[in-house]
Amino acid sequence: MGLLPIVEKGKPVACHADWPLFYMNDFSRLGLVVSRLADALSVLRSDGYTVHADERGTVLEVDGKDQVAAIVSALRARAIDCDTADLVSCVYQG
Repeated sequence: MGLLPIVEKGKPVACHADWPLFYMNDFSRLGLVVSRLADALSVLRSDGYTVHADERGTVLEVDGKDQVAAIVSALRARAIDCDTADLVSCVYQG
């Protein structure tokens, strides 16, 4: 089992506590980017997925790549645009 961060498209991505303070260009963090976060979380919870949310953000319990594909399909079937993305590339690195 792993934890997949889930964020809303167009919203700033918070720097999570488990991200290294300094890293080279090869560091990445896979996450799920959705068009409507509240609706996506509602769908996922109603479908039986475990979602954890706190002040650092929201993560989804996943059990492999096949389950991630099923999650993306379930969200898209309910007209929630979603995709996987490297969340580190979504963070301003000035």
